[in-house]
Amino acid sequence: MATTTATTRATTELLERLREQIVALDQTGVEQTTLEALAAGASAQEIISGGLGPGMEAVGKRFEEGDFFVPELLLSARAMQSALDLLRPHLERSADTSPGTIVLGTVQGDVHEIGKNIVAIVLAADGFDVHDLGEDVPPQEFLDKANELGADVVGMSALISLAVSKMAETVAMLRESDFKGRVIVGGAALTRESAEQIGADAFAADAWEALGNVRSLIQEVAS
Repeated sequence: MATTTATTRATTELLERLREQIVALDQTGVEQTTLEALAAGASAQEIISGGLGPGMEAVGKRFEEGDFFVPELLLSARAMQSALDLLRPHLERSADTSPGTIVLGTVQGDVHEIGKNIVAIVLAADGFDVHDLGEDVPPQEFLDKANELGADVVGMSALISLAVSKMAETVAMLRESDFKGRVIVGGAALTRESAEQIGADAFAADAWEALGNVRSLIQEVAS
């Protein structure tokens, strides 16, 4: 019991250090601590949800408050991405995966893509065919790529409230087209209620909720 408690305490301290290093824009430190956390027995999910994710949330808050600017956002994103690259092989693939094609992107007017990047990695690790359109993606590009690939699910992210109108426009465009798939949305600018209001089929607060919802949506498409 004492050993388990010590291990838990050590993992907690490593995750706290990760959060601090993300905010400090310390890419080398983030990489080293990520490896230490893995060696200590932390799962990739724990490292992302308990360390990297909260660190990026803190960076976003500093940006909104005017303490950080675009260069700091880019440096924090680079540190985050380097850690995700290390974690990718450690994301377990589910045995009951329902394979499908997913189109992802951050909607037009928004250049924040860390949350969307985490979702892309988690979905790809679970066996889905993920096509990431990147950031600042206009509605027509979502529609064109979804039709080109015959996508089962289109996923959209928005961190700033001004981009939600473009997300609503994209959902409407997909609904008015021949797109037969489902739409999932997420990001700090949305709530479950607002996601329903713009016509999305599902909302996800984090990458693991997105994974579960995408599995369910894929089953709906297939049935």
